[in-house]
Amino acid sequence: MREPEQLDLLDWLAALPPIAASAAPQLAPSPTSKGSEPSPVHLTRVDPSCNMRRFYSLALTTSLFGECGVTRQWGRLGSEGRRRTEWYLEPSEARRALEALLRAKRRRGYTT
Repeated sequence: MREPEQLDLLDWLAALPPIAASAAPQLAPSPTSKGSEPSPVHLTRVDPSCNMRRFYSLALTTSLFGECGVTRQWGRLGSEGRRRTEWYLEPSEARRALEALLRAKRRRGYTT
């Protein structure tokens, strides 16, 4: 009976043909990403007389199932804060909700 042949991994790799530079994998654009989506908005409100140092962030997000949502994050500057995502059936609804939240926060004194 013959002994099984021991294959050395380095010999096996050396025997492979070289990979051409053009064969490098290319990342495909995400089907859910749209060039018109706004970037996340970061707002702050600082009032030293009240010891107030707050932040508020808004961003449009998309789930794995294609649902659109608005992710809100808020808290004291320097902390991680809290996060909440509200989901909408239509991207236009999510965009309107983001704009409404942004207007409300700017009325309350938050700045970019």
